[in-house]
Amino acid sequence: MTGQPAGRITKDLLAHAGSTAAAAATAAGVSVRPLETLEQMTAACAVFDRVWGIGPDEVSEVQPQLLRALGHGGNYLVGAYRSDDGELVGASVAFFTEPLGSAMHSHITGVLAEASGQGVGGALKWHQRQWALERGLTRITWTYDPLIARNAYFNLTRLGARAETYDVDFYGPMNDGPNRGQPTDRVRVGWELLAPGSPPVLSGPEPRVDGWVLLSVGRNGEPIAGRPAPGDADRLLIGIPEDIESMRRYAPDRALTWRYQLRSTLALLMADRSWQVTGFARTGWYLAERREPATAADGGSRR
Repeated sequence: MTGQPAGRITKDLLAHAGSTAAAAATAAGVSVRPLETLEQMTAACAVFDRVWGIGPDEVSEVQPQLLRALGHGGNYLVGAYRSDDGELVGASVAFFTEPLGSAMHSHITGVLAEASGQGVGGALKWHQRQWALERGLTRITWTYDPLIARNAYFNLTRLGARAETYDVDFYGPMNDGPNRGQPTDRVRVGWELLAPGSPPVLSGPEPRVDGWVLLSVGRNGEPIAGRPAPGDADRLLIGIPEDIESMRRYAPDRALTWRYQLRSTLALLMADRSWQVTGFARTGWYLAERREPATAADGGSRR
């Protein structure tokens, strides 16, 4: 979509969004469709419970009645159904947010373990992009756990979303499998749907992995803090474990140490407006680059 003017939704952009979403769904072997009945919403909630390890005797984070209310308000509720047998293997929920008329927040997207790694999550996000653009929306936000490497790679590199803020214990205590016993730190990302040259077609470029190392993974999986970066450094690297979710099961104390170590490194870095997180490498590294200095014409510091 080269030459696409920023700030404007055109027929070509809508056609591109539709073809990209269709290609992603075909590649994943799913059909992405709206959740319209209470039965469908109940099935989606069951998917979320399985993804987040919520047992039948525990309180679900998302209830069918809530989805019914969100759907009644015109918000985004969809399921990913396997093309061969029609089984629901993923779902996504988003709602309109400020600035009203141009943005929505993607609250939850989940894919069953047996369908993971097949592109179902990508199919849901590209469909979400198409749906938003068709309604005049140009920005989608969501949060993710910055210690989950596969999500960081998917959000920042494959989708090309931008890491905007680090929120400490964003949701407070949560009693589900991935979050139980861990502070719920989150990175908020913004997906600018009209940014020039963005988003890429189904996958973004792999970031170059070089720079001053602020945090790395030790021989036994422990966090190792690097020395403070020198004043002339313009690229920084922050490493995280390959699979923090497994670590939370077999070494919860070490996983909790990682939470606090990453918080003290990445949160401080993101609060410094002279740096911008620009990507995440498949090998487990966040990349941050120094922002260009503001000029007089800019009228002040850049975000």
